[in-house]
Amino acid sequence: MDFRDSAEDTAFRAKVGGWLDAALADVPQQDGLGQEEREHWSRVWQQRLSDGGWTGLSWPVEFGGRGLDPLAQAIFNEEAEKRGAPYALNGVGSMLAGPTILAHGTAAQKARYLPAILDSREYWCQGFSEPGSGSDLASLRTAARKVDGGWLISGEKVWTSNAHNATRCMLLARTDPAAPKHEGITYFLADMRDIKVRPLVMLNGDTEFNQMFLDDVFVADGDVLGPVGGGWKVALTTLAYERASMALNLWVWARQAVDRLAVVAAERGLAADPGVCEAVGALDADAEAVRIGSLRMMSEMQAGAAPGPETSVMKLLWAGVVQATNRFAVRLQGAEGVLVDGPGAAVRLHHYLRARAHTIEGGTDEVQKSILAERVLGLPRSR
Repeated sequence: MDFRDSAEDTAFRAKVGGWLDAALADVPQQDGLGQEEREHWSRVWQQRLSDGGWTGLSWPVEFGGRGLDPLAQAIFNEEAEKRGAPYALNGVGSMLAGPTILAHGTAAQKARYLPAILDSREYWCQGFSEPGSGSDLASLRTAARKVDGGWLISGEKVWTSNAHNATRCMLLARTDPAAPKHEGITYFLADMRDIKVRPLVMLNGDTEFNQMFLDDVFVADGDVLGPVGGGWKVALTTLAYERASMALNLWVWARQAVDRLAVVAAERGLAADPGVCEAVGALDADAEAVRIGSLRMMSEMQAGAAPGPETSVMKLLWAGVVQATNRFAVRLQGAEGVLVDGPGAAVRLHHYLRARAHTIEGGTDEVQKSILAERVLGLPRSR
């Protein structure tokens, strides 16, 4: 595989860069902003992406997308990162919910939900994990009982990203408690208005994750995605797109962390220090390995292959790179590195504390290693 841009990629990158330069002209750098300000600009940015036609780049043209390949999205993400763009507030909608509805939705569901994702009228979250049902997702206990015209759902979800901003939720619930655990699950497209959301305070003070409580929340029959009892298969589609989204973003996030580290080294007058250069160079090489691995995965996806266990390799490597990079950035600042106030210091500490979650969220390191042991090395499944 040639990891250099083709002529077509170069032209697309230039087009993206020109649009980004204009669209970001009045947007402040996000480092140093509080969560409320960051989310404000993320909402503004999401709307600009929609208005500019940059949402759903890889969606089919007939459903409002551009029909581009995954590499186009990766190029866009990379150019946006270089310019310090806010994160898109509805990435869950465009990267997970939309593609899952495209794969399993009825004509009515596609007509109802896809345009609202593309134009940012509705924001989505993913209601899968529960207390005690994270890695073993199929053991979930949120229950749905049939009533006239739909379902009443009760239970609890946790670690739900962006639930406090979402208007809709991809929700898994058990509709047949007597069936084997993978066969008694149904996939719902739920309205968030009747779901109670409680933000969870993270180590860095942010509240991007949430706990959700459902008490007889009604979901109409028309908002069941896929067959009743067939939700596990639909959920696997969502999880596959989640892994694909990781391939698009992990190397950009790794590069972002290393770039921040280089800035810290320069600020401290250590850019020419041999030890610092060696450490930054090693981390830069690791970030490049994440990029190359991600590009290889995207090439395979473009050829029609589903995301496989190699995603676990990228997740493990990325989490290690970002944690090590932020840890070193704090070390370079000396005593200032642990201050929560002061120019620059609070930003580095914020990233350092946030990075601690990377080896847990999106599948723990232990889960990723188990996937590799079983699916790549052929070792027996652990009990």
